[in-house]
Parts: sequence; C-alpha cells; structure tokens
Amino acid sequence: MGNRVAIFAISDLHLSFNKPVHIDQIDPENDITKPMELFGWEKHYDRIRDSWRKSITNSDTVLIPGDISWALKQKDALHDLEWLSQLPGHKVLSPGNHEYYYHSKNKIRNILPADMEWLDADFTIVEGKLICATRGWTLPTDRYFVEEDDRKIYDRQVGRLRLALETAVARHSYKEIIVMLHYPPINKNSTTSGFWELMKQYEVKYCIYGHLHGKSIFDAIEGKINGIELKLVSCDALHFSPIQIMS
Repeated sequence: MGNRVAIFAISDLHLSFNKPVHIDQIDPENDITKPMELFGWEKHYDRIRDSWRKSITNSDTVLIPGDISWALKQKDALHDLEWLSQLPGHKVLSPGNHEYYYHSKNKIRNILPADMEWLDADFTIVEGKLICATRGWTLPTDRYFVEEDDRKIYDRQVGRLRLALETAVARHSYKEIIVMLHYPPINKNSTTSGFWELMKQYEVKYCIYGHLHGKSIFDAIEGKINGIELKLVSCDALHFSPIQIMS
C-alpha cells in the first residue's frame, strides 16, 4: 500500500463489548452483550477487523457516522471505543440514533482514545477536506415520520448541519466538503430535504450516511446527484468492509 493516504468510511458497527477486549481475542459467549447474529451478522466484528486491516494503514482516516455502540452508558461504550482504537488509522465519529450513551460532546471527547475525534454540529479537517457532521433525522416524506413527534427534531438537526457548514466555510473557505450524516438526506419518496438543500447551497462534494439495513439497503439513493456524491456506508451494505471514498 506504500505511502498512500486515504479517507475511508463505514457506519453502524453496532458493537456491544461488556469489558475490555483484545482485538484478536473475542469470546462471543462472555464478551458481548447484544450478539448481532440475531440479525444475521455472523461474527461481524471479526469481518470488520479483518477487512479493515487489509485496506487501512495508520496514515489513513476512517469516517464512522453513527451507531457505533449499543451501550446505554458511557462507561460501557468505552469498551467498544477502545476495541475500535486497536485498529489502524485515525477515526472520525459522529452520532446515530442508537448512541444512547451520548449526552454531552465534551464528556464523550474526554474519554475518546487518542486516535479518535467526535463531531456533532461541527467540523474537522482531514487531508485538506472539511468534514462536517450531525446526526440527521427521519425525513418528512418518510412513512415513519410523525409530524407532532419528529418535526422539531428534524428542524433542529437541519439547523445543526447549517451550523457545521457555516462555521467550517467561514474559517476555511475553498476546501472540498464531506458531510457525515447518520440518516439519509434524501429517499425514494423525495429528491430534497432541508439537509439536501443545505448541501447544495454549500457545494458539498460528498455525503456519506448509514442507518439503512437489510431490505432497506435496496431503497438507498446513491451516486452523483446535483454534483453531490452520495454513499450508503452501513456495515451490512458494505459487507462489513470499510470503503475508500477519497485519496
């Protein structure tokens, strides 16, 4: 692989280690709280580890937009974060809908291993690219959207993406922008959303998202649309192998 430096992505790792675990010494019966075999993910942590090591060096960066851990408490999520830190590369993480342990950006940043960053309504710079992130939310055109429950959260999340983009561009103009969302910014029922309009406004080059699994993967909108490259990066959509999005 030489001296290549690249940006990769993968989301929805859904780890659930209940104690500190060595990357190569996992006992499924005793080390895991929520086995993903229930969803057909046979030893998915081994598959992630093996494919990760084949592709990624310590010079690379991996973007992980949400659903990293099933943990309910931060101290338990730390087991998953520490397992992840044993893999090569710099990791940039942002929240998903299952980040129940996450309540404060400062608190989670204080416990992160040294090779990780946490983004939420803000940005970082990787290889000259602006990485902007927020969680996102169910879109108003989605059949599961409930106006009285979801509208305020949706509007708030659109505002958080606006904040991330505004701040990033104000401080570092003329850099390409990659957006990390957990939820898809458009779906088969709608070619637009508040998230999508913001990304067009700020001339975002690439948007990665997760959240979709199983049969929903086939409904994902991907490819270049209005100049924005869209890519679903949930674990099972990628066959548990991080994908390179930029070099």
